[in-house]
Amino acid sequence: MKKVNRILIIIAILLSCVQMAKGQEENIIAIAIYNFSRYVDWPADQSSQDFRIDIVGHKSVFEKMKEISTGRKVGNRNIAVRYLESIEKITDSEILFVGFWQSKELPKIADKIKSKHTLLITEKEGLIDDGSAINFVIRNNAIKFEIKKSNILKYGLILSETLEKMAVKTY
Repeated sequence: MKKVNRILIIIAILLSCVQMAKGQEENIIAIAIYNFSRYVDWPADQSSQDFRIDIVGHKSVFEKMKEISTGRKVGNRNIAVRYLESIEKITDSEILFVGFWQSKELPKIADKIKSKHTLLITEKEGLIDDGSAINFVIRNNAIKFEIKKSNILKYGLILSETLEKMAVKTY
């Protein structure tokens, strides 16, 4: 009986560690998304509107993004963060983050934003080749990001050299 209790306690501890690590992952991604807004330039024609950051398929990143962006601005624009439950809700945004579970929809998503000035960010290995501009990857047990410069330029955005240097890999 004591052995079973010990095993249950160990499982509970491991599960809580996984939850803490998961919370850190979302915090890291949300902070990175906010910081990306400082290293990419969008066309000036949208400067009177809110700076829109949409999150598809990752509610916990949305919650962290809302938390860290409250009261902050990109340039002189207020940040508006929205959670989109499906890709059908995608309209206009400056940043679109597509969570892991929605990544299979990337071709449809890329088609929806092809004529917009949107920074497309994903979090699944290989999506940089499927249209993502910035993709989060795990390298040496840490969350890093890779950039595909041509996918940024095709949306009419300008990437700073500083952000390019911070990437684990640039294509």
